[in-house]
Amino acid sequence: MAAPTTTREKAVKATISLGSIPLDVYLLPDGSYKLYVESVTAAIDKPSNDLLDFLQGKSSQALPYKNRRVLQEPMIEVEGYGGSIKPIPVELATAYWFHRALKNNAIAQALVQASLMETIERRADVAFECKRTEVEYNQKFGDRLEEALAYNREEIEDRRLIGDSLYFPRGIN
Repeated sequence: MAAPTTTREKAVKATISLGSIPLDVYLLPDGSYKLYVESVTAAIDKPSNDLLDFLQGKSSQALPYKNRRVLQEPMIEVEGYGGSIKPIPVELATAYWFHRALKNNAIAQALVQASLMETIERRADVAFECKRTEVEYNQKFGDRLEEALAYNREEIEDRRLIGDSLYFPRGIN
């Protein structure tokens, strides 16, 4: 599918859902999509400055963005917003989530897993001419996300030792 073409001069904002996680997406005048930093980091329960820490790190996921000056790109005006924002490319957001998944962030792991499953399922649906609505895809995504998070919580609970409650409150270890 080709990127939408337009004669707009401002970006247009939409909020999409990854299961129950809201994500702010912007359609730029050139037809490309970008994401809002705070919704990208909030999706995995991290502060917005965590993305900057990622970009300053030495991980293989951050390397492609070292010389791109992503954060020095100009602000973009948004229709109906009355201001400008500094969005980031989708590929940077996904590299950040993948990096956090590798660093054992349970939400990022679940988000990456559910996204991979949906990607394959959408292609299989096309191959087998199966029609689903976006609501159905999002419901399945949310179910998969919650299932992965529940599994991670159970696995952590199973690793707790009897004396852990004396030192670490539930949810810490």
